Amino acid sequence: MAESDSLFVPRADRAEIPEEKLRAYALNPDHSRGQHKARVFASALGIAAGDWLFLRDQILEQLPTCPVTAIRPKPPYGLEYEVRIDIDGLNGETHAVITGWLVAGDEPPRLITAYVQLPQRS
Repeated sequence: MAESDSLFVPRADRAEIPEEKLRAYALNPDHSRGQHKARVFASALGIAAGDWLFLRDQILEQLPTCPVTAIRPKPPYGLEYEVRIDIDGLNGETHAVITGWLVAGDEPPRLITAYVQLPQRS
């Protein structure tokens, strides 16, 4: 698909990332479901819960220019748009972070998931 044919998250310039989604879930090594994501963020990118603003700012800055990689229905809430964003870590490493955005009606997109996509081992 040519770049001009790419699909982007609707209203990406108005996207919202709730603090609790990053700090208390995806970056929290003690969260019952987010702990594995948090450990990978820490080991791969050097990003911990206290660095949530650093991560949020990179995601929001890049989101409008990153194409959608998948769309999934999330009834009755709306659509989830998946977007791959390259994040520069605090440890000097760069890795793709897969983000999921809930888009419902005319509301701003809201981050619902984020995790580091590590390279596949051969």
